[in-house]
Amino acid sequence: MKNFLFVMGSLVLALLSALPIEGAPMKKEIGNKIMVISDPHLLAPSLIGDGKASQHLATSDMKLVLESDMIIGHMVDEMIKEKPDFVLITGDLTFNGARASHEQMVRHLERLSQAGIRCFVIPGNHDVNCPYSKSYIGDVAEVVETIGSEDFAQLYSYFGYGKGSELDSNSLSYTCELVPGLVLLCIDSNLYNDNQLGAQIVYHNDGIVKPKTLEWIKKQLAKAKSGGKRVIALMHHHLVEHIDGESKLLPNYIVANHEEVSQVLRDGGVKVVFTGHLHITDAAICDGIVDVATGSASTYPLPIRTLTIDPSLEMLTIDTRFFDGLDEGVLLLGKHKIENGADALAALVSRRLWSKMKGRMEQLKLMLAMQGMEVKSLPQDAQELSELLLRHLREPLTHSLVSVSRGGEDPQQAAAVIDAIRQGVRGMVLELIPENGEMIVDFLISELMPRVEPMLRSALEDINQVGSDKESKTDDHRLKIIIK
Repeated sequence: MKNFLFVMGSLVLALLSALPIEGAPMKKEIGNKIMVISDPHLLAPSLIGDGKASQHLATSDMKLVLESDMIIGHMVDEMIKEKPDFVLITGDLTFNGARASHEQMVRHLERLSQAGIRCFVIPGNHDVNCPYSKSYIGDVAEVVETIGSEDFAQLYSYFGYGKGSELDSNSLSYTCELVPGLVLLCIDSNLYNDNQLGAQIVYHNDGIVKPKTLEWIKKQLAKAKSGGKRVIALMHHHLVEHIDGESKLLPNYIVANHEEVSQVLRDGGVKVVFTGHLHITDAAICDGIVDVATGSASTYPLPIRTLTIDPSLEMLTIDTRFFDGLDEGVLLLGKHKIENGADALAALVSRRLWSKMKGRMEQLKLMLAMQGMEVKSLPQDAQELSELLLRHLREPLTHSLVSVSRGGEDPQQAAAVIDAIRQGVRGMVLELIPENGEMIVDFLISELMPRVEPMLRSALEDINQVGSDKESKTDDHRLKIIIK
């Protein structure tokens, strides 16, 4: 849930302040078919039980965590019926990295292998050395065993880290040739080696491609280019900004050295990278590289990407659908979690804001008093600030969460949401300054909204780098990308 909340929270903050064996040649008349999912966040059933711990998890997370194993099982059933040649998963395989959850994920992937479908994975920030690996049995969640990077490579040795792959000695990055002439570059962008376990917990969900790994990538791309091979890339963190200003507002979700990494990939001929992490279904392009982000496989509306590469390995076609092969009650629960996320979003925003705002409250009252404006009541704590936000911004926050989760946004709907945010800001000012607020509210909105509307539009529409000479419009769901 935090991923969605950080997306919309930052907007409000701105306003307010398969076994790896050689397979048979694929049928060229249907193209090379690949399915992509991201962030399944699987929690093993053995870690779930009756009691307050699991009940709290069920109500506090926007993901369908308790149902995650069942969801992945049904997705695997669907994949086996559709018979893609490959399945790619862009990280966060598990909910907080418990060994038992990884072992359960491997069981699902083995079913794909047995059906002749090769699967390739990369880790996400939740998968390795995670200090929050817990079981939810009884009334109190208890810490359980997580795994390290060597464990990850061993557990997933049949899913990218075994025979047929070239491994990076400095990370869990690797390359493999999917079919003759098409190379998959899997980039480990995580900082799990910097996590600290124990009493002093330090956990990193931000990412970077470290220098030695970047040098390894250059060599792999040079080798592919010299052999006349195409390359597609897989990475957990974003490479391209999906929301204008993401590198400043949401630095945990885009690799810190994204400009350097982009240049290396661009020089090596990479035209597309598949990412996850932020739980949004969105495509964005910058300087010739398309970053195709896929939302969480355990969060409504459960997106699945299907890729088809033509026999000449020149054109990649991407189609997106939302998995509906579940009991209707589960789908309604997932939808309910998204539609009712505004309360948790407002609480998160308020906690982040309060430490900055509380010291300025008296200054604000004094400044307004000097202008002859009496403030009726300012929030006294984060809870009151959250209640203020919800009174005036609940509807646009809800619409924004739903829109960002699905992608493929409607410009008219986006304009309506932005207008609702503008009116919400007006309402907050007038509530705080009921007698004289009209004197300043129009000025505040006229100064504020032009600064934040480009960011809001990039979040709520299929558009990026709004107003710049690099402005681009990219369909979130259906794309054709030349990869030659």
